[in-house]
Order: sequence, then C-alpha cells, then structure tokens
Amino acid sequence: MKTLLPLFVLLAASSASAVGTAQPAATAPAATTSAPAPEEKPTPGAYALELWKDPSFAKFFLGTYSVFPDVEPPLSDSDREILNQLLPMMKKPQDAAAALVKFIKTDTNAIFDLTLANLYLEAGQADAAIMMFQRAVDKFPSFRRAWRGLGMAQVRQQKWLGAVTSLSRAIGLGAQDGPSYGLYGYALLSLDRPASAESAYRMALMFQPDLLDWKLGLVRCVLKQQKAAEAVAVCEEIIRHNPDRTEFISLQSEAYLALKENTKATENIEFLARLGLAKAPDLQRLGDIYLINKDTGLALSAYKRALEAGEFEPSKVITQAENLSMQGGLTESAELIKTARTISAGKMAKEDEARLLKLEARLAVSAGKADASVPMLERVVELNPLDGAALMLLGQHYQDKGDTPKAVSYYERATKIKDQEAPANMRLAQIHLAANKLADALPLLKRSHELKPSDSVAKLISDIERALRKGSK
Repeated sequence: MKTLLPLFVLLAASSASAVGTAQPAATAPAATTSAPAPEEKPTPGAYALELWKDPSFAKFFLGTYSVFPDVEPPLSDSDREILNQLLPMMKKPQDAAAALVKFIKTDTNAIFDLTLANLYLEAGQADAAIMMFQRAVDKFPSFRRAWRGLGMAQVRQQKWLGAVTSLSRAIGLGAQDGPSYGLYGYALLSLDRPASAESAYRMALMFQPDLLDWKLGLVRCVLKQQKAAEAVAVCEEIIRHNPDRTEFISLQSEAYLALKENTKATENIEFLARLGLAKAPDLQRLGDIYLINKDTGLALSAYKRALEAGEFEPSKVITQAENLSMQGGLTESAELIKTARTISAGKMAKEDEARLLKLEARLAVSAGKADASVPMLERVVELNPLDGAALMLLGQHYQDKGDTPKAVSYYERATKIKDQEAPANMRLAQIHLAANKLADALPLLKRSHELKPSDSVAKLISDIERALRKGSK
C-alpha cells in the first residue's frame, strides 16, 4: 500500500495542527502558475440572507463532498484510496485539513483542493476557501462543484462580480439547484441587475418554492423594475402564510406607494408602528405620504419618529425640512431643523451645515425676520464662498435695505458662478436702470439674455438701445 503512506505520514506530522487556528495564507499550499484574478473588495449585499443558518442548506453543502464523474477530474486508483482514507478523518476536520495542506501539490488531483476548500469554508475561513476553490478550477476548468463552491464563498465575502462569474459557470456546467440559482440572483441584485436577478430567483423558487430568501429577492427585483402590482401580490401571498415576516409588510407598502395607493401604504406602516416594528425607512416613507396629502403635522410626527428609530442622516432630514416648508409647514420645518440640530450636536459636514443655514434663513425671511437671516447667509458664504444662492439672497437683502454698494458687491461675486451668472447680471442691470444708468445696464442685460434668452429682456434691450441712440443725437 505504498500510495497510502504519504497521507498517513502527513496526518501524524500534523496531528497538532488546527484549521481554525492557522492563518489561511500560511496553511494553503503553494500557488499554481496561473495568473491570480484581480482582488474584488467586498460591498454590502442587497439584503440580509438567512440561508447560512438553514439546516437544509447545511445538508446540501455537505453533499458537495460526493463525486460526480461527468463534471469532475478523473480519479486514479490511488486517488480513490486516499479519498477513502480521508472519510473517517472528516469527523475531525481540523486534522483532515492539516493533512491535506501538506499533501496537496501542484500536480495532485483537484478533488483534494476542493475538499480542503470545503473544510476551510465550514471553518469560517472564506478567503482561504476561495483560494483553494480557485486552484481546483485552475487544475480542472470544468469542475462544477468547485465553481459552485467558489461562487458561494464569494457571496459570503460579498464579492459579487466574482460570484456571478463562478455561479454562472457552475450553472452552465449543469448545476440545477435552489442555492446555486438563488445565490446567483442575490449576487446579480447586489450588482443592481434586477432583470437578470429576477430570472435567477424564479429558477431558485422552482427548486425551493417556500424559501423566503428567494421570495424576498424576487420582490425586490420586481420593485426595482417598477412592477409594483406583482410585488403587492407576491407580498400578500407571503404575509398570508408567514404573518411574522413583517419585512414583507414594509415591502408591500413600498409597492402600494408606487401604485399611488397611499391609504393602503399608510395602513401597512402604521400597523408596523403600532407593533413597534416600523424601521426608520418605513417612518420616513410614512412622512412622505402624509406630506403628499399636505398634512404637515402628521408628516413631522413621522419624520421625528424616524429620527428616534434610526441613524441620523443630515441630508435626508434637511430634504424633509425643505419639503415641509414648500408645503407651507414653516413651523413644522423649523421644529424638524431644531431636532436635527440637537441630534447632530454641531457635528455636520460643511455642505449639510450650509444647506441647513440657507433653509433657516429662508424661514426667517418668511417669518418677517429678514435681518436674522443675514448672519446665517454670511456663515454659508464663509463655509462655501462659491454658494451662488446665498450670495444672491444677501444681494437681495441689501438691495431691499437700500444698501446698493453691498448689494452690488454680492451680485458681482455671484456673476462669477455659472448657475447664477444670468440672474446676477439681471439684478445688477436693474440697479443701474433704477439709477437711470442705461449705458451701464445694457451690457449686463445682453449677457443675461445671452445666457438665458427671454422675449421681455430682448424687448428691453431694444428699447434701451433706441433710447441711447436718440440721446446721442
């Protein structure tokens, strides 16, 4: 039994080793000569998978130790003998992995690379598993189980591009099972490819019709493709059979909102809120619905509850405050701003602080406190000297106050900013026209008209030119 000696010797030599304590880079065998794939940085998935905790998935994964000769490397008699010898060792996976690390070489059968990869993956060493799965497919490119294992490990590590490539290869080689299609759909959806992901999820549900991970993915796919009616129907079916899965009530509210069935969307979210299960996005959505209905008081209540339920996102809260003010809820907007300032404790990004100050300035002007807006706007310009809107508001303030030099100073600064050049030139022209300085106003009007054509400005230019010609005679 000469061929069996190496593994016995390796097992004895490595009996103290443990796959759970060894570092992946140190325990993996030497690399093959093939060029390594570019490293993909992990990114968050489309939603949280519960598949990893499912006992049936564990059984499915354990089945990947079996042999399927049509899409696997051929086994020699010595390979079979060593595999038989490995079977009892699998009761102690750490010892089996340690022995395989010393046994595997560049010319050993890819089946052993696969076996070690599976052991690594079971031990939670996904990066080491990916490396060994990759070596297995490098050795035997049509190795279906290795491609599938590689894809699953890449999903765990949130390497979506790699997972899509690996799982599509496994499916192309004949992998026909729920996890392969479902994880393929999950990776596609995480890459924001909902149409392709939808097809994969539907295939996964053919094999595992009751698995909620795949149903959740399908709902998200159809929502992203604006198939709201279908999303409502799928959610309704799931909620009927799984009333405890409240995330589908939330998703259904999104679908109702897309269908403009605001009352039904509101009922769903308020139901979650009464149970204490509404999350910040649900409550923000509820606030938006109330705002659409012009109920600024209820909208404010929902937005404040959202702040209590989730992380503070300044830009989102400022948008909500702006929308409240545009719907006439000036008091509600001011209250939301006050809440935002309390939560932020003075720690906001410059752009958010500037945006909030501009809104506070507008609210001050609306409340008849124009003078109170000036220090706010000056602070905005201090934070961002190129904030054209703030420069224009300051110019308008000083123009209304009759302080022409200051107004001109701010308007001239605004002319240097692309999106404010036309209105700033128009304001400067108006100041000159009020002072009967037609010749000074004319080039400013022409520049404003050049940037933003207007029939009324064209007529004014024509009238001024006619008046200047008459005056020169």
